[in-house]
Amino acid sequence: MVRAFIAVEPSAEIRNAVSAEGQALRGAGRLSFVSPNLMHITLKFLGEVSESQIPKITGVLDALSASAYQLNVSGISTFGRPPRVIKAEVHDGGATAALAADVELRLAKLGFPREDKPFSPHITLARVKEYSPALQPKIAAIKERDFGTCEISSVLLKKSVLTPSGPIYTTLYQKNL
Repeated sequence: MVRAFIAVEPSAEIRNAVSAEGQALRGAGRLSFVSPNLMHITLKFLGEVSESQIPKITGVLDALSASAYQLNVSGISTFGRPPRVIKAEVHDGGATAALAADVELRLAKLGFPREDKPFSPHITLARVKEYSPALQPKIAAIKERDFGTCEISSVLLKKSVLTPSGPIYTTLYQKNL
């Protein structure tokens, strides 16, 4: 069994900019920051899949007809009350959501369960392990930042191995758009 997800990755420049800006949040509660080399936009979390399902999943990716598109990352906000996730917002005219919907539909035909929650494209900057009221003013100070625009030209099937020092992601398959 392999823990897997399907994602797109913004450019290294954008991921590094998001990470650097996040340093302003240090000391505001207990936060677990995501390393820039692990940042991505999840299209679909698959969970544990058998090795025999991998070719079927790559077949789904091969069948995607989406084209490469421009994606802007700007703004910092949170999920949850109190906040559990600090995220950078994605603006792309709905292209990532359309891609995720296509992936979702095709995977449902293979028996993968559909998501209950509406898709919200984002890049996780940090997870809030212990909330502090000092967090909100720090987020407010950086909430309007623009991290740049890049081209999304591929969809990735990623393997995730959880370790005590954090996850390790490996690309199992890449579908160019």
